[in-house]
Amino acid sequence: MKKVVHIVLVKFKPEITKEAKEKTIEDVLALKETIPQITIASAGKNFTDRGKGYEYGWVVELEKKEDLPVYANHQSHLDFLSKYKSTFEDVLAFDYEF
Repeated sequence: MKKVVHIVLVKFKPEITKEAKEKTIEDVLALKETIPQITIASAGKNFTDRGKGYEYGWVVELEKKEDLPVYANHQSHLDFLSKYKSTFEDVLAFDYEF
C-alpha cells in the first residue's frame, strides 16, 4: 500500500516573532502525539535562498490516502489551525503518494 506525504510551507506575516514561529513548529510536531494517523512528522526553518519567501515547513507522513481527511478534520489539527492560521501570510500545501 502506498503511503501519503503531506507537505506544508508557510510565509509568516512580518510582525510574527521568531519565538512565535518556533512555537508553531513545536505545536505542529506535537500533533503526532494526538493524531494516531501520523506516522512521521518533521519540521524546520529554511536555510537556503531558494524558499521564495516560504520560511518554515513541515512534513507529515500518513499510512494511506484515506488518512488525509481524518488528519485534516481531527480536533487537534483544527485547534492548530485556529491558533496559527491568522499568523500565516501564505501557505502552500502539497500531498503525494509513494
